[in-house]
Amino acid sequence: RRLTRAPRHTATRARVLFLTADMSSCIANASVLASRGIASRAGLSRRGRRATNASRGAATRVVRAESTSEHRIDAAHLSRRAALGVSLSALSALASPSPPFALADSTAIAVFDAVPNERWSAIDATTSVPSSWTTRPGQRAKQSKFMLYTDTYGPNYRYTTALPKYVDVDGAVAANAVTLSVQSRGGQDSIKDLGPIGGIDAAKAFGIEAEDVALAETVTSNTRVDGKKQAYYEWELLCPTGSHILISACISGGGLYVFAAEATAAQWSRNAEALKAAQKSFAVPVVAESTRDISDRIYNNANEGGFK
Repeated sequence: RRLTRAPRHTATRARVLFLTADMSSCIANASVLASRGIASRAGLSRRGRRATNASRGAATRVVRAESTSEHRIDAAHLSRRAALGVSLSALSALASPSPPFALADSTAIAVFDAVPNERWSAIDATTSVPSSWTTRPGQRAKQSKFMLYTDTYGPNYRYTTALPKYVDVDGAVAANAVTLSVQSRGGQDSIKDLGPIGGIDAAKAFGIEAEDVALAETVTSNTRVDGKKQAYYEWELLCPTGSHILISACISGGGLYVFAAEATAAQWSRNAEALKAAQKSFAVPVVAESTRDISDRIYNNANEGGFK
């Protein structure tokens, strides 16, 4: 009995060694194919069949030599097929191209800080940009103001906040400007209070500063309502210089908020989809206009009992 069992142990070790070597050979072959850049499915299939046929012949010789049962033969074939499947999966992962940048890239939230002590309610606005976009060291958002007119409450300003210039993954500036302007629209609750979108000349209505913007033609215009019921009017403009300007406007808390992204023709060709996504993600919360006296909002000169 000891003499008859010894060959089986030897054969079992031989089978384990064979299967381990067979799996290592498959994975090594897959790595060689990937490093050589062989992406043809036909060629891969022929090599896979030859490797499988060779492995099958070697396995048959081992099985015949040790005279094992039929179910052990099937198990050996399944093990080899599993090893070959792992090898082919590894090769496929190595040879497959990475997903397009636009689909793989995640987004980051950019915040336009609220303007305090003005005729409208102070609320933040946000948009989204690709997280791979970066700003140059030391750059910060800049705010400027332009006086529209003066009344009994003093100057009425339009404030414009410009985000720092973003640099895309290629190291190029992604857009000439990404800005938000805010001005008073007291007594109006929605952008629809300005009238139908078709009656608004977006190139002239919002004080956007860009070369030849007054001569820009409207490429598209549409109305959007976000998940919080805020309504937006949106436009895409094309300037004679070839620059594109995306606009999204809404009214909230007595203020008119206008998002604008300007890109040159070269910037547009690289980042059009990302800039359109920024336009579509522009968001301002729905806030009611303050009931406080305008003088109190601007100068903060009232207390609970009335004016100081």
